Amino acid sequence: MVKAWLVSLFKRGMKQKKYVLLGFAAILVFILFTAQVKAFLILAILGTAATFSTFYKRVFQAPPAFELITLTVVAVAIFYGHWVGALYAAIISITSEIAAQALDPFSVTYIPPRIATAFVAPWLYHNGVSVAIIGLLMSILYNALQQPVYYYLTDVEKRIKSLYFGSLNIPLNFLIFKFLGVPLFTVLSKLV
Repeated sequence: MVKAWLVSLFKRGMKQKKYVLLGFAAILVFILFTAQVKAFLILAILGTAATFSTFYKRVFQAPPAFELITLTVVAVAIFYGHWVGALYAAIISITSEIAAQALDPFSVTYIPPRIATAFVAPWLYHNGVSVAIIGLLMSILYNALQQPVYYYLTDVEKRIKSLYFGSLNIPLNFLIFKFLGVPLFTVLSKLV
């Protein structure tokens, strides 16, 4: 006895062979490469959030005192290793500047300090330092390595921009790590 709904499903599948094959291929990829696909999706979600966290610079021509780049770089470095974190930091530093239409010669100076945070953060985390304190320390490290570039310029506007950024970014990152970092790290520790 043939079920009518199975016959109609089969006929619909035969009409849409291309999509059925793509669906089976996607299921096969998920089965064979579950960890890699999961890691890619997590990195893509974190990267998108970090990239567009400085999107407001399109409207306000102010330094990005609020950003999720530091949080996501630290999270990626802790849960996926410092080399993946370093690569992630380099990519996200550039994509966030492009998305905010703020790409300039100084954008390159953001990459090495972010890479440094990707190497230091896992060591702190595995030695029992709390997530909020890691955020504070990584923000201080980033600013200590990056801001001298602006301080040594003769342009007073760049120095003021640097002072503004450092004085707001460090406490904001502490709060971001305290209120967003702890839940994010809890979720990632269960997923990874």
